[in-house]
Amino acid sequence: MLTALAGCEPYPRDAAGSTARADREAIRVGVSHEPPFVLVAGAGGQPTGPEVDMLRDLARSRGARIEWVVDGHDALMHELEEFRLHAVAGGHLPDSPWKPKVGWSRTYHLRPATPGPLHARMLALPPGENAWQLAVDGFLHSRQARGAAADGR
Repeated sequence: MLTALAGCEPYPRDAAGSTARADREAIRVGVSHEPPFVLVAGAGGQPTGPEVDMLRDLARSRGARIEWVVDGHDALMHELEEFRLHAVAGGHLPDSPWKPKVGWSRTYHLRPATPGPLHARMLALPPGENAWQLAVDGFLHSRQARGAAADGR
């Protein structure tokens, strides 16, 4: 029995190795300008905003470096579909034509930098990368649990 189990690969796994690549190289995140959650200032500027801060926390929690890729939403989604990105933030619409083509994180809630209500958000993730999706969703779940205790959400 132990011999048979020793030959098993870890589960869940990523078909294209997203988790291993994120840990070994960097978490590559595509962002498009979507105020107030994702703000992209001029050419070469670093993105800012509450969703960007959350993604930096994700990278920090994994001891990983983050690499930002700034582009239009559809171009980023093509890159995600081809496993060249680990996530895309900003620009997702409820009726997105990308819904059946890529993976999606669990829903999380963000408050804009200015006072206001919480907004339900999701990250687009590479399709079929189950271990990566579990890692991202686990981070979002623990973040939500900590936030709920801290500010009454």
